[in-house]
Amino acid sequence: MADSPPRTANLGATVAILAAVLCSALWGTYLERRDTAAGFPLDDAWIHLQFARNLAEGHGFSFNPGESSSGSSAPLWTLALAVPLGLGLPPLASAKLFGLVLVGITALAAAALTRRLSGDGWAGLLAGLAVAITPRMAWAGLSGMEVPLYAALVTLAMLSYVRALERPGARAGTSWGLWAGLAGWARPETFVAAAILSIAWLLGGARDPGTRRLARGWWQPLIVLALVGSGFAAFNMVTGGRLLPNTFYAKTYGMGTMMSLAEGRPFDALLDLGRYPINLLGDAIWWLASHDGLLFGAALVGALALTGGFGHVAPKGGRAVLAVLVFTPIAKGVVAPQPPMLVHDGRYVIHLLVLSLVVCACGFAALRPYVRRRWLLPALAVAGLVHLGGATFGMMSTYAAEVKNINDLQVRTAHWIAEHTSPDARVASNDIGAIGFFSRRYILDTEGLVTPDAIWDKRMWRIDRFF
Repeated sequence: MADSPPRTANLGATVAILAAVLCSALWGTYLERRDTAAGFPLDDAWIHLQFARNLAEGHGFSFNPGESSSGSSAPLWTLALAVPLGLGLPPLASAKLFGLVLVGITALAAAALTRRLSGDGWAGLLAGLAVAITPRMAWAGLSGMEVPLYAALVTLAMLSYVRALERPGARAGTSWGLWAGLAGWARPETFVAAAILSIAWLLGGARDPGTRRLARGWWQPLIVLALVGSGFAAFNMVTGGRLLPNTFYAKTYGMGTMMSLAEGRPFDALLDLGRYPINLLGDAIWWLASHDGLLFGAALVGALALTGGFGHVAPKGGRAVLAVLVFTPIAKGVVAPQPPMLVHDGRYVIHLLVLSLVVCACGFAALRPYVRRRWLLPALAVAGLVHLGGATFGMMSTYAAEVKNINDLQVRTAHWIAEHTSPDARVASNDIGAIGFFSRRYILDTEGLVTPDAIWDKRMWRIDRFF
């Protein structure tokens, strides 16, 4: 295992990673402003801002002012956006600035996690740069969505977990439980990672290596995680009357083993169990590998290194990282195969991309002692980064086109409604974000995100009773 790099090297890596984040953002912003006005690539970003503005204006957690709703599946992101809006700051710029800062935090945390797992500072730099410039993260930073928030929180949870494992027998810190719980507030799918960390903690991390008994204070991170997770469920009960956000019930369409069992369809539950988990795992592997062949070619080596291959002792926390990568798509296949895992550039599972890049960088670190020509691995790593950068260079054109589409369709429609209807008009739409934000009209959501009564009607292809 290589020695840890000096602080000056870490400072240089930090500057390089943040510069990469900034360059990607500047290119995307240039293309966006060249083709259209500033905006977002998804209408959902405006949903968050509508909730945030109502909260800042004293209307509670609501889409239609004063009408409590759990129509945000990422309430932590919505609550964060309410802060600058309450201070009178521009909503769109605030969301984008938050996103870019969080992409930087994610990349730096990925670099630190890689250094902890591999003991190699250059591998940490590789992971951090890859996260900073990979196309999906560049898109996420400017999207106005919760993606970089939960990615940062999951990565911080993993980093804090590994650090806690390095202090056996001492009082366990609570930070990984806090980060993991907050990640669930930012994206419910990440509660799978929290569950995996909890199991791994009880089986090994919380035990004294000498006696194998639970160490003093072992329960602290678990209590914190339980309290934060329970707070998420309580928040949804208060705002929407159910344990999960209303978006879960609106988007799952009754599919998946858990939903089929809940609705009394055991045969469908069995069929879903046999197809969705394996299919989604295959989709995840294909999606991760498709980002860059040179970098992801080292993923198998990294996985072996994290489980104790190549003559090294398995690094503490390495198996937990791999478990999150494997079991997250399987769990989604069991619980909620809809919406598709890779919809909108994988916005529901970006944390898997981050962790997979960490595994790839660990693979490069594990290969270094076996490669005689020292220049070969750095050359391959640079080639991989150049390929990722080129992909981001191209994808930002798609990002700009997506922003233009939302501006030309939803935003323009919203302004037309504001100009041609009375303030007490009721508007029915399946895309509600920009229309609700700019028109300030009462919205009937035919998708059911903020109009729960529409969920069953949508599944039955009936919405006529609302008119």
